[in-house]
Amino acid sequence: MVVNVPLRRSPSSTSVDDIDDVDDSEMTSRYLALDCEMVGIGPNGSTSRLARVSIVNWRSEVVYDAHVRVSETVTDHRTHVSGISPEDLLESSGAVSFDDARRDVMDLIRGKVVIGHGLRGDFAALGIYDHPWHDVRDTARYEPFMRPLGPHEYNPTPFDNATHVPKKLKILARDKLKMEIQVDGRPHCPIEDAVAALELYKRHRVKWERAIMYKVKRTKEICGSGSGESR
Repeated sequence: MVVNVPLRRSPSSTSVDDIDDVDDSEMTSRYLALDCEMVGIGPNGSTSRLARVSIVNWRSEVVYDAHVRVSETVTDHRTHVSGISPEDLLESSGAVSFDDARRDVMDLIRGKVVIGHGLRGDFAALGIYDHPWHDVRDTARYEPFMRPLGPHEYNPTPFDNATHVPKKLKILARDKLKMEIQVDGRPHCPIEDAVAALELYKRHRVKWERAIMYKVKRTKEICGSGSGESR
């Protein structure tokens, strides 16, 4: 489901990081921000399944927003958080199949830089595992947005040997954008969350891109050295 109605944008950043030589038309065509909402299946609804996916472009215009039918029995719609009701997931209400949603999203993001918060979980929910790492801008994984792990604090990502852990998107939006999202007592809006991640990226775009360029360069150097190209 493609939506052409523009979303009201959050206030533009005035950070020096916004000053670069890339024009708006290139930004609009190259960057997309994505967010998903889940429902629960299985005992106590503890296993997540994709139920809505929303994508906005550089101008915060909605380019895709669809509810997704769940093939298993939904045991918890998580409505107080997801905003999703049983009726939303019916074909008669316009909900698309998982395969259609996955194909639509893959077509949209192919060759694009994808921005979001916790994209690892969103991509997993969509069954997308091959989007290039250098085309991902995850505000949950960008170190300047993270906080140090306390000495006696549980590490939620033990396999990463993490020294920093993500902040919640609502905290980042409040502290860095003066933007209020995910208000207590109100369901999350994936469009609103995607816009918040997008605005966070915009404010730090130049430094973030420099870090990505460095990582890409180092990766090429390491791969080249490993294959003997440097000899």
